[in-house]
Amino acid sequence: MKREKELLLLSHFRDNARESLTRISRKTSIPVSTIFDKLRHYEEDYIEKHTSLLDFRKLGFDVKAQLLFRIDKEQREAFKGFLLRHPRVNSVFRINNGFDYLVEAVFTSMHDLDGFFEETNKRGVTARQEYFVLQDVVREAFLSYKPEFEQLGLASKG
Repeated sequence: MKREKELLLLSHFRDNARESLTRISRKTSIPVSTIFDKLRHYEEDYIEKHTSLLDFRKLGFDVKAQLLFRIDKEQREAFKGFLLRHPRVNSVFRINNGFDYLVEAVFTSMHDLDGFFEETNKRGVTARQEYFVLQDVVREAFLSYKPEFEQLGLASKG
């Protein structure tokens, strides 16, 4: 039962980190003081950061791409540093199966993306694949609160 309440609270925080603890308390029947204590604990152990999901297209970044890069072994760390500093890079993942990095990046135009590719080609790229995101169908949904949790007993009182 304790594990279910933990997941329920985490799912509420994932769904809307700005929701008041009082409102979460009303929805879950967990005392506000308990939620406050749990949130402090979660911030130390589980929560990496609080952030906002943005609609990049509305901000003028019309091109979103998922990019796979294979890098010369001796240049991987330098390439990673380049990615971490680049303003168009949103996320970087170290991967396997023939590639070294999966990169999500946003650009104002295809010309902007082409300039990024020119920069990466100077840094030991031996292979690259690109996939363009046409539409975000769902983002950051795992362990986000859903009414179905109540049916699973994750929102039970007590």
